[in-house]
Amino acid sequence: MKKGVKKVALATLETKDLLCAAMIDAGVDPKQALLASTVATKAHVDVIIDRVFGNQSAADITRGLSEVGRGTRPLN
Repeated sequence: MKKGVKKVALATLETKDLLCAAMIDAGVDPKQALLASTVATKAHVDVIIDRVFGNQSAADITRGLSEVGRGTRPLN
């Protein structure tokens, strides 16, 4: 499960970095791009977590995170 949590955290940071870089490339002020990418990333992560884990129980989520860590359950 620990690997799954790490993968989720790293995927979140990667998403934020990509969004922020794209906004800066489009001419958005870097500080504003950083703040906006945080808001957008939070919404994106909520969608992913709902799609991957839905209304599962805590035990099922724990099992699912273990699967993510093993690479047998994708985040996207």
